[in-house]
Amino acid sequence: MQPYAGWIALGLAVGLAVLLLWIYSDSVYRFILLDAVVSGQCRLREGWRRWREAGRRYFVWVIAFGFGAFAVVGVVAGIPAWLAYRAGWFEKPEENLGGLIGGGIFLALVVIAIVAALAIIDMLARDFLIPVMAFEDVGAMEGWERLLALMGAEKSAYAVYTLMKIVLAMGSAIIFAIINLIVILVLLIPLGLLGLAGYFIGSGLGITWDLSTELLVAAVGLLALAGILYVVGFVYAPGLVFFQSYTLEFFASRYGPLGNKMFPPSLAAMPPTAPLTPGDAFPA
Repeated sequence: MQPYAGWIALGLAVGLAVLLLWIYSDSVYRFILLDAVVSGQCRLREGWRRWREAGRRYFVWVIAFGFGAFAVVGVVAGIPAWLAYRAGWFEKPEENLGGLIGGGIFLALVVIAIVAALAIIDMLARDFLIPVMAFEDVGAMEGWERLLALMGAEKSAYAVYTLMKIVLAMGSAIIFAIINLIVILVLLIPLGLLGLAGYFIGSGLGITWDLSTELLVAAVGLLALAGILYVVGFVYAPGLVFFQSYTLEFFASRYGPLGNKMFPPSLAAMPPTAPLTPGDAFPA
């Protein structure tokens, strides 16, 4: 284990860097998706330049929220477990079976409720905070203040929206899980054949398994996994656009700047709407 400690540390560092890069790019592309749905135009390079600052602010929010959520769940689940440990419940579980079972069920329900609440907050941020940040060119905290003021005026409407979004998300998850499973199985057939061909060719050439060979195989496997994830993401793209359109249709009637941009007063035939600009008030 000791000789590979450096490689393991390097792998963890690279994995963390890739994760942060993915979260950052996802934060920027959420604004690009908003721009594309509202304006009917999708220009990735221009969109990246236009929205990377807003994406950076949202990225900071995502990281802070993630650490905060992890801390909340850890404290809520960890303190009762620590108290039970200090009380000796785990040393003699047969004498405290009722408390362990009852307390475990109650704690699990509390954790599930907290996770569900955190998931709803994350959904509201993705659905409504991003448009507010985009149209008013503000940071996440100021955006939340304005969003909460809007939601406070129509609590029941946003509650119904949340329930509908959960139902639609469950339905789409089942549909796209089936589609993605079929796509993955179709992709695994040629990839598996290529892997077997590579194995037999390597065996024929006398290539032995050592650290360099294992790293090469791991790299090829990661490339194959990245390709599969790319195809899966491409397949899910229509669902992503649908949910973004559904969200904007709901929010446009309640958020003036977005409504003026999506549904201008003039009903005459118009060319595609100009791309969004951070901070633009978008007058009619």
